[in-house]
Amino acid sequence: MTRRVKLKEVCREITVGHVGPMANEYVESGIPFLRSQNISPFRLEDASIKFISNDFHKRLKKSALAPGDVVVVRTGYPGTACVVPKRFPVANCADLVILRPSTEIDGYFLCCLFNSVWGQRTVAGSLVGVAQQHFNIGVAKEMEINLPPLPVQKNIASILSAYDDQIENNIRRIKILGEVAQMIYREWFVNFRFPGHEKVKVVDSGIGAIPHGWRVGALQDAVVLQRGFDLPTAQRQPGTVPILAATGINGTHSVAKVKGPGVVTGRSGSLGVVLLVLDDFWPLNTTLWVKEFRQSTPAHAYFTLNNLKLSGFNSGAAVPTLNRNDIQNLPLILPETKVLDAFDDCVMPLFRLQNNLKATNANLRQTRDLLLPKLMSGEISVEHVETEAVAQGV
Repeated sequence: MTRRVKLKEVCREITVGHVGPMANEYVESGIPFLRSQNISPFRLEDASIKFISNDFHKRLKKSALAPGDVVVVRTGYPGTACVVPKRFPVANCADLVILRPSTEIDGYFLCCLFNSVWGQRTVAGSLVGVAQQHFNIGVAKEMEINLPPLPVQKNIASILSAYDDQIENNIRRIKILGEVAQMIYREWFVNFRFPGHEKVKVVDSGIGAIPHGWRVGALQDAVVLQRGFDLPTAQRQPGTVPILAATGINGTHSVAKVKGPGVVTGRSGSLGVVLLVLDDFWPLNTTLWVKEFRQSTPAHAYFTLNNLKLSGFNSGAAVPTLNRNDIQNLPLILPETKVLDAFDDCVMPLFRLQNNLKATNANLRQTRDLLLPKLMSGEISVEHVETEAVAQGV
């Protein structure tokens, strides 16, 4: 039977991660140290994880983490929660609410509570602070929840985690596909081991040995870069065309400005981010986009611009800015057209598969997020969803 309880009654401990200066404590490798930016709904993001020394970790016993603990964001996107996965047998954290579930509550079920519409609204209605609002442990301890029997909790957690497992699997596949494409680029255009290279003579170019038929030129010989276009928020119309900003996709629009596939890089605010866009798109004025592929192709230009490390060409003061005139004369080795075409034929299917997996993940997240409140409220029975999931192969 479902009962009404406070979180402090069903958690062994509710505490908070380390709060204090950290700049001098980070090391290149050691104990993983989680922060708010590492926490997404149901998922721990590995990309920007910092590390601390084992000695410092031992001094922060209160904020030490173990697999199965639930961590909740306090500031930024308060209430966002995930379970510490088994791949982090030892970890620590800063400025996160830490909930250690008792045997009465399933950790993933608890995570579902926070990420549900009810959980997000409850947290939003209890934030404290003036300059920067945050979710504190006092509120967390007093939160009242409807707690079903443990078997029901585990069934709900099992259903929803199946979606997360599939999403995680697709994320790993997306990463591997990108790594394979990057490896092929390096083999062909850095190590010059492209198909048939054994039959091609190597000649001196003045800056080093290159394959016969290739030449040394400049970036402007490979691609023509153009500044993006204005599109005020008030003028955006509902649609499926991705709007590209310096940091990535920034919404959608009903009209495309550029035919895909294309390549976009940050011009103002966030430099060095390079995106390969397969569909038609609208690049904002904070970007530079490839208007013309001269002696390059979309896939080749994507990796080439990444390798140039454009973030180092900041010509702005208060706001980082990339001026195309500062980079168009950068020296570049220009491959033969037939090698470029063969490269696109080889790697573009990998990028298309990545896109398909991203679309699949978007659908999985949408389905999970629609199911979440209905399962938590009992509007949809666990047995019904299990039958549907089996039928769909989830």
